[in-house]
Amino acid sequence: MSAACERQRGAVTVHAVTVSVLLVVMTLVLVQATSLVRMRHRVAAAADLAALAASRASVAGDDGCRAARDAARRNGARLVSCRMDFDVATVTARAVSPPWWGGRWASEQRARAAPQSYLD
Repeated sequence: MSAACERQRGAVTVHAVTVSVLLVVMTLVLVQATSLVRMRHRVAAAADLAALAASRASVAGDDGCRAARDAARRNGARLVSCRMDFDVATVTARAVSPPWWGGRWASEQRARAAPQSYLD
C-alpha cells in the first residue's frame, strides 16, 4: 500500500461520524423548535377558551375570571391576567416549557371574547 493510501485510511469514518453528529444536532434543534410552536398554539387555544368561558360565565352571572382561570388550567396554561368589561373578557394565558439545555421558554397569548348579543 502506498504512503498516500496509509495517510487517508480512516478519513471516511471521520467524515461519516461528523455528518452523523451534525444530523443528530439538527434533528434535536428541529424537534425543540416544533415543540415551541406546538406550545404557542396550545397557549393560544387555552387563551381563546378561557376568554370564551369568562364571557359565558359573566353572562350567566358568575365570576368570569374564575371560569377563565379554570379553563386555562384545564388546557395546560396559567392565567396571567383577566379583565372583564361588562361581559367582554380580555385574558392573557402563559405556559412555560420544560427545561432544555439549561433554559426554559415561555409563551404568552392574549384573547378577547364577547357574547353574541354584543354583535347584534
